[in-house]
Amino acid sequence: MNEHRSTSPPSAAAHRRRRKGRARRRRGGRPALWVGLAAVVLLLAGGMALKGRTGSGHPDGAAAPTSTVQGEASPGASARTVSSAPSGSAEKKNDEKKEEDEKKAPASTASIPASGPGTFATARGGSGHVGGSQRMLTYRVEVEDGIGISPDEVAAEVEDILADPRGWTADGKVGFRRVSGDASDFRVRLATAGTVDRICGEYGLDTGGEVNCNVGQNVMVNLKRWLLATQYYADDVPSYRALIINHEVGHFLGHGHETCPGTGRLAPVMMQQIKGLHGCKVNVWPYDASGRPITGPAVP
Repeated sequence: MNEHRSTSPPSAAAHRRRRKGRARRRRGGRPALWVGLAAVVLLLAGGMALKGRTGSGHPDGAAAPTSTVQGEASPGASARTVSSAPSGSAEKKNDEKKEEDEKKAPASTASIPASGPGTFATARGGSGHVGGSQRMLTYRVEVEDGIGISPDEVAAEVEDILADPRGWTADGKVGFRRVSGDASDFRVRLATAGTVDRICGEYGLDTGGEVNCNVGQNVMVNLKRWLLATQYYADDVPSYRALIINHEVGHFLGHGHETCPGTGRLAPVMMQQIKGLHGCKVNVWPYDASGRPITGPAVP
């Protein structure tokens, strides 16, 4: 019986006990797995949070956008950062600007030669006829040798001055034409003070190394005045050049000196403005834009 009992199949109660044991083991394993997974998730989240705090807490360690860096740099550094031109190109532009400024800057008295050889070069070519035909005058433009000024450039300025509608052609009678041949009615001659003094002195005029004159066929222009103007025109040398030409050509046309017609009015072009304005306002033209003459009382 005993042997028979040992070989007999398990009872139903034992089978149930074994099933319950297996079920408990399975239930007991799941909590351990979930606990492990939760721990891994927590570790990952903690690492990400730690990394985020490190980046936001140290802005100096973070790379800033290029525009921010440029905006916070000093003005000099910012200019160098944003400049796309090569250094050689920038230096070339600086040199060109320096040369341009030097050309605009007035000459110094020390740099202007006081005397020259007394020989002249004539501007080439010629101009068309401007103004009226009742009194048609031809002229040459000459520049003393050795003073470093182009006769053609001076001729271009003189042409513009004599062709201006506010000039002597405004009366509808006088006309001008520049020539380069030997024969002409008068000559505009730019020369050193010494040469001007000598030529003007031959006619009994004392220009004192400072002023211009008209003698015979010569409209003598003092180089010093051409380059420096006077105190009233120091900031507008081209306008003073117009005054020189209009004043001395006016003498050639037969006009004498005039004075200021009244305080606040325009100074006549035949007034010796280098000696003072006497209450008048600067003016370099014999006529206004409407064709009215700008005149004043004659000087005895």
